[in-house]
Amino acid sequence: MVPEAALEQARPARLGIVGCGGISHRHAPAAAASAEVAIVACCDTRADVAEDWAATYGCEHVYGDYREMVDDLELDGVLLATWPVQHCEQILACLEAGVRFILCEKALTTGRAEALEVFRAAEAASATVVEALMYRHHPALQRVEQLLADGTIGAIDSVRACFNVFDPEESAGDDPLRDWRQHAERGGGVPYDLACYCVDACNHFVGALPRRALAVGARSERYGTINRLFGLIEYADAPVGIVTSSTRSDFDHELRVSGTTGHVVLPVAWRIEGGITVTVSRSVVWGRFHEERFEIAAADPYRLQLERFASVIRGETEPAPTLAESVVTALSLDALVRSAAEGASVDIDVSADVSAKRERSSAR
Repeated sequence: MVPEAALEQARPARLGIVGCGGISHRHAPAAAASAEVAIVACCDTRADVAEDWAATYGCEHVYGDYREMVDDLELDGVLLATWPVQHCEQILACLEAGVRFILCEKALTTGRAEALEVFRAAEAASATVVEALMYRHHPALQRVEQLLADGTIGAIDSVRACFNVFDPEESAGDDPLRDWRQHAERGGGVPYDLACYCVDACNHFVGALPRRALAVGARSERYGTINRLFGLIEYADAPVGIVTSSTRSDFDHELRVSGTTGHVVLPVAWRIEGGITVTVSRSVVWGRFHEERFEIAAADPYRLQLERFASVIRGETEPAPTLAESVVTALSLDALVRSAAEGASVDIDVSADVSAKRERSSAR
């Protein structure tokens, strides 16, 4: 692997991608559109898929084993575009092989213990692991951040994050070719595909450590995956996080931050196609609101995410989110899932090392 100091600013960051499935076809065009990043190697256990991917995107090197890829090539970083249940093992193996910059698709892991293991392994290796939450890099989210930082709606009272996409569940339960999201053993279901965005947004905009989670949910009778998760996150400070995620509901991707003097609303927050409007609304009299609209031009958050990752590799900026933030999200999500299963509130115990790292990162 190439050390940070050796990465010349004049050339793009050389990345290898692991997994040539659906999400990889978002990353590849984004990289092609950027002068800062080049995906020079691809890997998939399905040889024909990897070969087709390389031919489609002009990738120089093709592998069937990611361990061979990172051993053979001098890469600046690795992009993991694989199933959530594979992330922990793959991150740890990459770290063991000397990889020091890893961009890992959401969700970071599928459990509390795995998230802490990844965090401590990355700390021990002085490595950077970034969860690929591309929505964080869209200008619309940055406008929301700026509005809140400016005190536009006063003190935050609640953050409501919703990610619903209807799944008709047409594939048979024993169909091996059905989407990974319909396989519980691959990390499918709403927690690690949809709700992870919502939890990250609640934690990010509240800005305090989560304390306790309370949730209800349901499982698909056909697939055994969690297909509905509705929860509350209590924080050390006053605000509340409200998470709504379902594959039994029509499309709803709204992010709504409510404060003492108004609301900031982003109607489609997670995967924005085209231009979008951020709205600030304030009550003027009972039942009537004044609205201020901010038009945001179309942007590719996948390209912006890759360029931020390249900047992190060059040592120019901090990752977004930081690994400590992603671990807190994983702990929060784990608590929500446990609460729904147990029918009781679950404490979110953020370990001292993660809390300290998060505080140091927030202070920068």
